[in-house]
Amino acid sequence: MIDFKAVKKLRVQDGDLLVVPESTKQDDMQLLAEAIQLMNGARAVIVRGPIKRLDTAAMNELGWYRA
Repeated sequence: MIDFKAVKKLRVQDGDLLVVPESTKQDDMQLLAEAIQLMNGARAVIVRGPIKRLDTAAMNELGWYRA
């Protein structure tokens, strides 16, 4: 269920990174992505938080490589 008191206005642009609470369900993340696409044609990366900054070596260790 959505806590409407926690809803904030967002101006999501193509390529933005959105961090949602760790408790967010995968289906809800999918619905959010679809709504963003319908509203303004943007595609955003949605991740469950909290997130932390990783250096290049740590990302490579996790299998993330720059293109």
